[in-house]
Amino acid sequence: MDSISQLVLGAAVGEAVLGKKLGNKAVLWGAIGGTIPDLDVLASPFLTELAGLTFHRGISHSVLFSVVFSILLGWLISKINKPTSQVSRKEWQIMLFLTMFTHIILDCCTLYGTQVFAPFSNYRMSWGTIAVVDPLYTIPLLFSLFVVLFIKKTNKSRSIINYTGLVLSSLYLVFTVYNKSRIDDVFTNELEAQNIEVIRMITSPTIFNNILWSCTAESDDVFYVGLYSLYDTVPVKFSRIEKHHELLKNINSDATITSLRWFSDNYFCVREGTKGGVVYNDLRFGAYFDKEGRNESFIFSFHLEDHNTHYKMNKTVMGPVDEEEFLTTFYERVWGITD
Repeated sequence: MDSISQLVLGAAVGEAVLGKKLGNKAVLWGAIGGTIPDLDVLASPFLTELAGLTFHRGISHSVLFSVVFSILLGWLISKINKPTSQVSRKEWQIMLFLTMFTHIILDCCTLYGTQVFAPFSNYRMSWGTIAVVDPLYTIPLLFSLFVVLFIKKTNKSRSIINYTGLVLSSLYLVFTVYNKSRIDDVFTNELEAQNIEVIRMITSPTIFNNILWSCTAESDDVFYVGLYSLYDTVPVKFSRIEKHHELLKNINSDATITSLRWFSDNYFCVREGTKGGVVYNDLRFGAYFDKEGRNESFIFSFHLEDHNTHYKMNKTVMGPVDEEEFLTTFYERVWGITD
């Protein structure tokens, strides 16, 4: 999820665990704990673009990291605060672990994926029930925390308000799980109704909402990409996207291609680059289409230089060709407008 969501979730968890003893300091430390896993981005200047792509949501988002770091940081904080603090070392460690662990769980709910079992496994756990930015999840937490900051720690209403925000956001997260199962059935039935045979498919909500969903389904030599809104009254329109995997050399051995295939879970197509090389397109998040339904770009695209014996990733391209047209079309599709 986005940094703001993780920060307010961590702050709310910190308040729930230590708010009665620390007041607003619990909110602050919870926010810090909830932000720690995402500090892996600080390594970006020291990594290649490809390494940064595979490193993010890696070891810092693992259960092992949450356990070890919470133990060490909790011990350090308790040492610093020992003369005056009423909070034990164990309480600090529990609070920090919960703020980091809930961060991991929330990230698993997105499609990007999280290496929960690193460094023992690079498996990326991704449930794809919620977009990386969804205001309906974040607002209850943000509003309740804002109110909590102005209430004394001894006031019982402080805990009630904080838990209300946590419950509402959690219920919404549960709804997204139910909604995804329903959406998966819709796409499965639509593919069958249109006699499209596929090997597998992946679905996820589009940005900022849980209403408009994207589906990428794979057959032997093509992918089918479609959108479905809860307000749609017409069948899903699937667009064919050729794989063109034959454009890649050493597809099973090249280090760059291997990393990108792992990152995209093999949901990818390839196109020739405008200045040589090739463009590797990650299809998990769908694609951009113009008003006539023509595929013009992808959510994640990577320019690869062909060095004869190997490929080198030199640029990541994100975003639609025409942002204004995309925003208009996107808004209409959310509300089921297809013409």
